[in-house]
Amino acid sequence: MIHRYPDPCLRVTAEVVTPGSPEAWEAAQCLRQAFAQVEGLGLAATQLGLPFRVILVEIGGQQRVLINPQIVACSAERVVESEGCLSFPGLQAGVARAAAVKVKAYHEDGTSVELNLEELEARLLQHEVDHLDGVLFVDHLPASIRRQLLVDYKANKEVAPSATT
Repeated sequence: MIHRYPDPCLRVTAEVVTPGSPEAWEAAQCLRQAFAQVEGLGLAATQLGLPFRVILVEIGGQQRVLINPQIVACSAERVVESEGCLSFPGLQAGVARAAAVKVKAYHEDGTSVELNLEELEARLLQHEVDHLDGVLFVDHLPASIRRQLLVDYKANKEVAPSATT
């Protein structure tokens, strides 16, 4: 089950995990199972209550599990685009992110991977790596906008029927 705001697990800083370890394997399997049940582009282990640096992202039309992803370079250019999050169903806001990023990570078998991503894929990686650091997309908004969005979100959440995502 994907945890929703304000669940405290969304603010956990995830631990580095050894590729091929039982923790990495469990996180990857849980991410695949949860991702198969939702419409999204990415998911972080912390969203499932697993405190490991593992994400699942759709890049180039393929699902990829990345272990210990690190953004090692960002373009100076920033782009504001609408973002949503599976932990905030129905909420979207314009977030400024780097237009391009360079990411280093590991595949499940321990082989290293380096990705140079632009546009939506760069935004996706930044969003998911933020999750691993306990940072939510709303944290990038000006305080006044963030407060109002969260008030509206909580109000809508209380009247909306709960759904398992």
